[in-house]
Amino acid sequence: MKIYGGKPPEGQDVYLRAQKAQGKDATGKSEQLQGSKRVADRVEVSGKAKEINEMKAEIQRLPEVRTDRVETIRQAIESGTYGIDPGKILSRMLEEI
Repeated sequence: MKIYGGKPPEGQDVYLRAQKAQGKDATGKSEQLQGSKRVADRVEVSGKAKEINEMKAEIQRLPEVRTDRVETIRQAIESGTYGIDPGKILSRMLEEI
């Protein structure tokens, strides 16, 4: 492998000419001529994608641990009122297998 200093390899000018012929600028983005103006490619995000991003942001705002729920269960365990259903635990374990 050859490492070139600040000067690009000689074959790169061929690549740049090919990009220009395809209507792409130096960054590789396509451009179209519309009249005498250049129009760059653009992307529009759909309404559904915006809605998904809003939902993601809302989820990110939720706390990692629901401390109120944890405290309620902790108090129930300490007072001895927290009920455990062994049959339900067994059925879930068998589902996992």
